[in-house]
Amino acid sequence: MDYDFTHDIYGAFRAEFSMGHEALGYWLTYELRSRQAVISELLRIIAELQNHQRIEYLMEGAEYNLLLTRDEAVVRAHALDSAFEEQQPEDNLVFYDQQSTASCGLDDFIEIIDGWQQFTSTE
Repeated sequence: MDYDFTHDIYGAFRAEFSMGHEALGYWLTYELRSRQAVISELLRIIAELQNHQRIEYLMEGAEYNLLLTRDEAVVRAHALDSAFEEQQPEDNLVFYDQQSTASCGLDDFIEIIDGWQQFTSTE
């Protein structure tokens, strides 16, 4: 999984992830943003997961949720849980949801969050 932290044309923080992990970038950019207190709390919760003080953690966002377990982090769009999901596509068509969900191992997620925290604290 490749990713890059940049600024958009207005100077806002932006996370861009490789294909198949785009949802992580969207979640960082628009849900987590540069809220340092939330990032620190998230790192504390991850430490609790690693120390077996928690089984899992769910952070609900405006458009995406983050689910953390002791092994992985999963970002999933609310749209995937809508009634539209129950409809079957026509023959030879499939729903494209690669930009709506992404997951990675907890260790990789820690590296991402640490990097994002450093990047967004340099305003």
